[in-house]
Amino acid sequence: MFARATNSAAMQPAVGETCAVYSTRDRFGVGRRHGGARKDQRGSALVATMVVFVAVAGLVLASTQLSSVEIKASRRSMDDVRATALAESGVEATKASIANAAKKMSIQNPLAGVRALFSGGDTQQTFTTQPMMANGANVGEYTTSMELVRDNPTEMAIRITSTGYIPAAPANLRPGEQLQSRDTIEVTVSVGLEPSSVFDSAYFVNNWGWLYANSAYVRGNARSNGQMDMGGYRATVTGSPTYDDVNWSGGTASMGDRNSDGGVFSSWDIVGASRVQGLGGDTDYQFDFEDPVEMPNLSDLTEYETRAIDDGATISVGGTTVANGVVGDDSGESDHLFLHGTLADPIVLDGPVVVRGDVMLSGYVTGHGAIYAGGNVYVPDSIEYVNAPGSDRPASNSDADIAAWVTANQNADFLGLFARENVVIGDFTDSNWTRYVGHWLASSMNASAEDSGADQIPNTSRGRDGISGTADDDRLEGDGIFTTEIYSMADAALGLIPNGFNVGDRIPGTGEDIDGDGQYDATLTVSDFNFQAPLDPAHWEGNMPSGGYSNYRDIASMYANHLDASFYTNHALSWVVFGSQPATINGAMVCRNESIVYGTPSLNFNHDARLLGGASGIGGGLLPYVLEPMETIQWRRLDADPFQAAP
Repeated sequence: MFARATNSAAMQPAVGETCAVYSTRDRFGVGRRHGGARKDQRGSALVATMVVFVAVAGLVLASTQLSSVEIKASRRSMDDVRATALAESGVEATKASIANAAKKMSIQNPLAGVRALFSGGDTQQTFTTQPMMANGANVGEYTTSMELVRDNPTEMAIRITSTGYIPAAPANLRPGEQLQSRDTIEVTVSVGLEPSSVFDSAYFVNNWGWLYANSAYVRGNARSNGQMDMGGYRATVTGSPTYDDVNWSGGTASMGDRNSDGGVFSSWDIVGASRVQGLGGDTDYQFDFEDPVEMPNLSDLTEYETRAIDDGATISVGGTTVANGVVGDDSGESDHLFLHGTLADPIVLDGPVVVRGDVMLSGYVTGHGAIYAGGNVYVPDSIEYVNAPGSDRPASNSDADIAAWVTANQNADFLGLFARENVVIGDFTDSNWTRYVGHWLASSMNASAEDSGADQIPNTSRGRDGISGTADDDRLEGDGIFTTEIYSMADAALGLIPNGFNVGDRIPGTGEDIDGDGQYDATLTVSDFNFQAPLDPAHWEGNMPSGGYSNYRDIASMYANHLDASFYTNHALSWVVFGSQPATINGAMVCRNESIVYGTPSLNFNHDARLLGGASGIGGGLLPYVLEPMETIQWRRLDADPFQAAP
């Protein structure tokens, strides 16, 4: 470092100090005095300092500008994300409107509610500059529309278009305010009906599943929407895989993707799980606190009647047709149907038939069909297939063995018995039958009164933690009030109130209305099984003997031990059976409450694997349906905003 000279003396080097002298001649070819060399050096230092200062200042300025650009870019990027989130919110709000419309019309046909949204045309604006609020502040707006692009009897496709705006839609921007970001997305969803997956189980009880027996064998899945209780016994559950669909190549079946490997399922807890025998005793095949499986709503059979008529469904006995599509729709025709088949003259089924009243069926059956009853289904004695499957179950739970069984038995007989009210098996007029079933119907574990709370499941008022007064309590259960949603003027304006209902009426299937009829149901008793009409041909269609029956015991038995059929009811299935032979259901048992008492060596539920695969399964076109979960089949981003005029 050079010290600045102030006088000549100061220019002399001190003792021991070295003076750096440049030989500028070597550099420029011009002789300079030593003092001139120092002045040049000072100028060079100032220039260097200025250069460094300018460079640093430039770097600072560039860094500041870059940071500003990055902040702006980051802000724009965040705004873009927010705009996309707003557009997605618009899609979800429209999907919620579609689901709400389906719920309001579920008693007749959920898709009818969705179709009502398009009564004014195939394209409808659903939300216009809808604000999105967060902590009391408006964070943006969205505008949406929906277009009906496909409408089939059991499936609809709807295209939803949604644009999100930050901070607001152009028409709502304040003076001097600019649109910071916009994003438009187009989502196509599918809404459809499908056979309920309750039929994936051999034993399904909505309220409280109980296998209180050591000699009960569930060869298939056992499931409950409430608690599954083994009661300290050792029932056997073998489980059965479930599938999305069944694929067909000619007459050969192959199973689609597995949903599960099967076992014991419960939407509450499984009590006594360690005591289960068979595959269902393995913890890998036990599933508690699963999502509930929706029970079909048979309160209004109008759509099933349409299907029966369109399919040309019939039932005949001894060469005589006793039912064409719907029983009870013609003038002078009774609402009730009696059917008894013999091996020589079996009941011949062809498609799904609807009976507006009660059904009574026993004996031999052949063909493929189902019977929907607007009242009770009575099974006075055993039901047997003429052409039964070659074996009760596939050789194993492998996909190959199940597919081989379905292929081999696709043309074997199949019967579905589906009741709006109850399924009554055996001689319910016998005092022993009445005593046993009456006891279990009155049990708190078999509760059926529609005061079961928000989850529609009895005996869950304390919540999953089992402690009263905590956040998960079901406070509506047992409060003595039948709580449901109510149809509003807005529902009327949208055409979402089904025939027979008005503004202010209860919405079927909501709240505590478990069976979906919009009416409160008290605890079931055996009196709910009483006949609506005398047992004579004047009151029953079908092949009842000309003299009728003076007493039900003349045709009914306490030994009805063999049932080739798949049963469904959203009320009680009650069955008392005695004898030295095993009691067996080959098909499925699906009910809200189960009251089965058996005095036989064993009780067997053999699941009919032809029920698997939903609509593509052999039983698919015959089974009760539910609204399937909404599915996204296309998602894309649009460059232009269809809700704004082109510049």
